[in-house]
Amino acid sequence: MEKSDEALMHQLQMGDLRSFDTLVKRWEKRLLNYCYRMVNDIALAEDLRQEVFLRIYRSAKMFRARAKFSTWMYRIATNLCINTLAKPGHWKETSVAVYLESESEGLDDRLIDPSDQPDEVVVKKEIEDRIRSAVACLPEDLRVVVIMRHYHDMKFREIAEILDRPTSTVKSRMVAGMERLSKMLSKQE
Repeated sequence: MEKSDEALMHQLQMGDLRSFDTLVKRWEKRLLNYCYRMVNDIALAEDLRQEVFLRIYRSAKMFRARAKFSTWMYRIATNLCINTLAKPGHWKETSVAVYLESESEGLDDRLIDPSDQPDEVVVKKEIEDRIRSAVACLPEDLRVVVIMRHYHDMKFREIAEILDRPTSTVKSRMVAGMERLSKMLSKQE
């Protein structure tokens, strides 16, 4: 039986480094995907992922199993991404055409059906690219919520915990984000 993330963190606190390796393997793709969607720069996302794991390792003793490991990890990642983007010179326009395959199926991944004809696949890929570009243009506070909800299938309660905001705030940001996306996408047509 596979150990929970929280059990692995407890083992890490006891000095078992293999448990940390297991956590890294379990979360590295999803965390890279999340960081990439936040910063739109693959090299920066890889650096941020590494820094998140480093911070998890260094602060393992402070982890308390009251919250889920994933909530704690995403909070670290979110804060790190936001702080990095806020630094002068870190924000730059990048191509969002680069797409990361992820274990977690996201909003745009659901568009393509393996039985689609090649011309349908092309049209759906174009739609995916438009959605991805529009999400990248959202203000940070809205983008974070949209990414967590639609690309990582998080519940509003979990997003609220990660962002340390009331659930009502998260829901209103989701509505505002979706309204802006709708306007941006309708302008592109």
